Order: sequence, then structure tokens, then C-alpha cells
Amino acid sequence: MRLRIIGWLVVAVFTPAGTAAAQTAPGSQAFFSGTLDLAHTFGGDGEPEVNRLIRGDNPFDNVRLRLFADVVVHERWTVFSQILIDPSSSMGLESFLRSYLRFDVFKKEKADLSLQAGVVPTPFGAYSPRAYSDRNPLVSDPLMYHYFTTLRSNQIPANNADLLRHRGQGQAADFTGFAGGGSPIKFNGMPMIYDPCWDVGVQAIGSAGRLEYTVAVSQGTLSAPRFKGGDNNHGKQVSGRLAFVPYAGVVIGASYARGPYLDSALQASLPAGTRVDDFKQEIYGFDAEYGVRHLALYAELASNLWQSPKISDGQGHRQDLKTLGWYVEGRYTLRPGLFAAVRYDRIGYGDIDDGTGTRRKVPWNYDVSLWEYGIGYYLTDRIIGKLVRQGYRSKEESGTEHFFAVQVSASF
Repeated sequence: MRLRIIGWLVVAVFTPAGTAAAQTAPGSQAFFSGTLDLAHTFGGDGEPEVNRLIRGDNPFDNVRLRLFADVVVHERWTVFSQILIDPSSSMGLESFLRSYLRFDVFKKEKADLSLQAGVVPTPFGAYSPRAYSDRNPLVSDPLMYHYFTTLRSNQIPANNADLLRHRGQGQAADFTGFAGGGSPIKFNGMPMIYDPCWDVGVQAIGSAGRLEYTVAVSQGTLSAPRFKGGDNNHGKQVSGRLAFVPYAGVVIGASYARGPYLDSALQASLPAGTRVDDFKQEIYGFDAEYGVRHLALYAELASNLWQSPKISDGQGHRQDLKTLGWYVEGRYTLRPGLFAAVRYDRIGYGDIDDGTGTRRKVPWNYDVSLWEYGIGYYLTDRIIGKLVRQGYRSKEESGTEHFFAVQVSASF
């Protein structure tokens, strides 16, 4: 199957853009497109593991192919599908498939409403539409959208000391396992938001005047999406975003999400009288965009908490695990076809009692920050070359990991 898809891609790359639509049935049309990304890292300390994702892939991998198929079934019904092919992934192609159905309820001059169902786009924040290589002026994603914390959905720490012993063990290969119970399977830790995997759910999206909105109900949570379907507990996440566009080039948005994140397999390990659905992830977010002439600026901030069953404040009361993530990003066009871009990310972790009885407070995970900056050039209107430098720093270590990378992204 993989070879057939790659073969189709080669044909598509050399197909003129105007022939990318096909008539599939009376009254229906199919539109095909995609991106081919070629990248190489060099210099510095090599590629930091901070960029490694759940399925083993990485935005800096040598070859990444993304295919899109949009099928207009009827004037109001459209099926959107996309799949990522990355030879470095440790999981099958089906785990990279995103497909959902959209029904356009109405479209007027100053208002519209659509309903979506399936594996739907991340309904939080403003980054997800810019995550593709032909829209991202850099290569990586902001930390708040993928960085793995120590916390898991399938295991729980026995107490504060147990959680603190595992700080910095976000990657599955580094994790030595909590003592509080759960599955022996080693998963990656949960990020604040995991945009590389979309969730199964339903959404209402639309606009009214200068307002844009999204309301969604999904199987999983932002930190633990159920991208393969099914459910790991009996709860659902409710989420949404409201944005205001005061005038062209300016967008101000606010997002919210809340839902249970623990796996049902943990029920026997929970304190008496509690259920897995009692413990929620809750997250608030704010985003802003400003564009004028050659300059585009983006910023997001998210305040997140996980309710954890066995974490206390040192006085016998349960304490939430809090995280604050934010980034600022800018892009400036230096001359036609040439641009420069920079992004600074940071995630800070809330303090908890250290479990020694001294009432000393320490962050429950190591704070992290990341710089990425570089230049890009449009070789043609469909091919972009980028040269970037990334520097990553964790409070666990004294130095900064850094490396350089080149990427060529071709759209078809």
C-alpha cells in the first residue's frame, strides 16, 4: 500500500496544477493536493529528542509526504481527508489518517455555520491551520502543541515524591514507570495539547459578523486524543474557541477545553469513592495575530491543569498539576520571495510539595524553552527552501542543545 501511495504522489508532483480535480460522480468532484518535505539536520549537538513525536516521526525527518483529498459529494456535503507518510514512524499509515465530513448548514454574506464529524481538527488555539510546511515559516511546532510532560493517562504517580523522581521522563524510552498503579505499557507523557494527532468528535464552526467560533465534543482530551477511535473512559471533552476580528490583519481569540483524561484501567488504583471520570484536564487559552505590510506576528498563551488522584499540597488536600505554556512568533518579508522568521517558546510547571515533610515547594517537571529562527526563500510559488537553527534548553541541564537544519517543501 505504501508503495502505491508513493507512486501516486510521484505522478501528482509532475501533474499540472489545473488537472488536480476529478469528476467522481454526477454532481460531485474530488480535489487532490499535497506536500513533499525533504530535510537534513547538521552541526551543533544533533537533533534534540524534544522534536520526536508519539509515533516516532519528527518534523525534521529526511522525507515526509502529506496527501490531501477533498471530495465534494453535494453542494453542502464535503469529505476532507489527509494522510502523512513518514518512513521514520514506528506505527502504521492508518494512524496518520485524518478524515471528517462537513455539512454546510447555511452560508450568508455576514454569517455561516457548518457541522463536522470524524477525526476533526484541533478545536483549540490558532496554530493548527498553520502547522503545515507550506504555511509554517519554520520547521518545528510550538512546544505547547507537542512537548511531552511526565504525566501519563495510563499510569498515576503514587505520591508527590514518585512524580518528582520522574521529572524529565516525557519520552516513552526514558520512562521508568510510576508506582501508583496502571498499565505496564510505556507511553509518552501527555503534552498540554497534541496537535499532530486529531481527535474523534463533532464540531460546529462558523462566523457571525466579526466573530468566529468553534464548539466541539470529542472522545479524548487535548492532551490524550483518541485518534484511533474508541474511548478510554466514559467521559467526553467539551471545547471551543471564540475569535474577534476588529479589522483586517488583526485576530484576537480565546479557547477553553475540559474533559476526563485518565484510562478506565486505572479505576482499581484510585482512592476509594472516586472514578476515572472525576479527574479532568482543564485548559484556557488566548491567541493574537497581527499582520501589516511585510510583517506577521503571532502569540499564544495557555494555562493548563490536570487533576491527579494522589498529588497533595503537603497538608492532606489534593493538589492540581498546573502548566503555563506560551510562544511568540514573527515573520518578515525582506524582499519578494525572501523572508526571515523567529519563534520563542516556553513551558513552566507549577510548584508542588516535595513530599519530604519540610513543606518545600518545587516544580513538578523541568521548565523548558526553545528558540527557532531562520530564513526562507520561495524558489517557485510552490517550492520553499528554509534554513533554520533551533536551540532547546531544560532546567534539568545546564547547557543548550542546538542544531541547524535545511528543509525544502514542495506543494502540488
